[in-house]
Amino acid sequence: RGLIEYLDYIEEMGFEAIWITPVVKQHPGRTASGTGCMGYWAHDIYKIDEHFGTPQDMRDLVQELHRRNMVIMYDFVGNHMGPIHGEASIRDMVPFNESRYFNQLFIGNMSFDDYTNKSHSWPPPAQAMWSQSGAQCTQGVDCSCYKCKESLNEDLSMVGDGATESAGGCRGEMVFDPEGPCPEGALSKYCMPGDYTCQGYNETVTHRGWFYDLGDLNQTDPFVRQTQLDWIKWFVQEYDIDYLRLDTAPFMEFDFLSDLQESANVSIFGEVTTTNLTFHAQFQSNPPGPAGRPVLDGVLNFPLYYSAIAGFCGEWWPFSQWNLTFLGARMEQQLEAPYRSVERLGNFVDNHDTPRIASVCNQDEGRIANAVAWTMLAKGMPIIYYGTEALLASIRSSFWQYGFDTKREGFRFMKTLNQIRSTISATAPLQVHPTSDDGTLVFSRGDSVFVFLNNKANTTGHVEYCGVRLPEPETHYHWANALTKFPARFHEGCLVAANTLPLVLTQRPRLQSHDH
Repeated sequence: RGLIEYLDYIEEMGFEAIWITPVVKQHPGRTASGTGCMGYWAHDIYKIDEHFGTPQDMRDLVQELHRRNMVIMYDFVGNHMGPIHGEASIRDMVPFNESRYFNQLFIGNMSFDDYTNKSHSWPPPAQAMWSQSGAQCTQGVDCSCYKCKESLNEDLSMVGDGATESAGGCRGEMVFDPEGPCPEGALSKYCMPGDYTCQGYNETVTHRGWFYDLGDLNQTDPFVRQTQLDWIKWFVQEYDIDYLRLDTAPFMEFDFLSDLQESANVSIFGEVTTTNLTFHAQFQSNPPGPAGRPVLDGVLNFPLYYSAIAGFCGEWWPFSQWNLTFLGARMEQQLEAPYRSVERLGNFVDNHDTPRIASVCNQDEGRIANAVAWTMLAKGMPIIYYGTEALLASIRSSFWQYGFDTKREGFRFMKTLNQIRSTISATAPLQVHPTSDDGTLVFSRGDSVFVFLNNKANTTGHVEYCGVRLPEPETHYHWANALTKFPARFHEGCLVAANTLPLVLTQRPRLQSHDH
């Protein structure tokens, strides 16, 4: 009901949808893994957890959104249930209350109690993603692709600009590790889902392994598979859900995901943590491309997320740190990749599982603004984490105590970006325009919107964007910054910005500008 109370704030900022985390009944009480409070430890998939509200509260939220012509994206987990530590802990799970409903890869002669006993180290259970698990690289091997090359120079130029800390404490340079499991030139800093060229990559372990002690559902079991398909159809109809976000999508098989999408009968956007564009596209159609069987309607855009936070804020990622030219190249590569729909990729620079953009950018408001502008105006669907407008730095802190201040500068910035975005067709073509500086990125949406971004520190002063030629404006119009309404200023062929904040150029009538 708290969300209902503050929908005015969200709507006024210009957003048309909200994405909420799962609200099904969570694992009760304290477990060896802690407590379930975020919605991802399902215990009874048919009940609403009382800590979030009642079934009627859920219906009221959706009804109020629809009254405002807004929609809801509901987050759900198909890969696993809550934590399991033996047979006893699953007896009252609903509906998966028998051990046969869960994957038991490499159980051998162990009992289920021994297999799931948290008192010893993993595996078992076989793990789906973590280094040395045998999923994305050989079991027992560190899955890192790069290592730190320590610098002998104590006066590191990057220290204090966020680069040293974001490289995992490396006081030097991150370089390719020839003894690691990755091929040279790897775009991932460690072996990830879809990195098939990593030595020892094992799809079976990836699909049938667990996340720590979260009971990994066995979709080859007919009861599990059909129950999940029936449940998602029921839940969507029961609560009138518009869109779905699917947690941990790459840890389930493509055929099951296709069946899940068909059963839901509303668009599902999958969480796929990868840098492999072809693998990423495969979650829209399998095999990738128009001839493949449809899988999920959309995918969260993790391949560009990694390069974006590295490019704008200096988070270390291969080829990407402080390199917006590389981000632009990745944007172009994505346009050529075999996606069924690039428009259905969810762009973001932070969420509930990642460091907040304000933290990654060390509270540099210019860099934060540039990263957010990229999210809002690039091709795809923008996703903004709550509290970004207030520069929240903690990943999952509540927002109530900060106040829903519509006079906040960040609020006004988001509202203006939403107004600009509303003028751009979702299918408007994206073109990246080369510049002479890796610290700048320029792209256009059609011929009417040109976005100029940079990663300069807020102490830089003016920023020049050179090498980009704008079309001649129409008669009695000129190019002006839609964020401020001030006319664009050029000097010797370069667009000059007075500060590090982003520029979004559109054509405006001269009489409506601040020429005089």
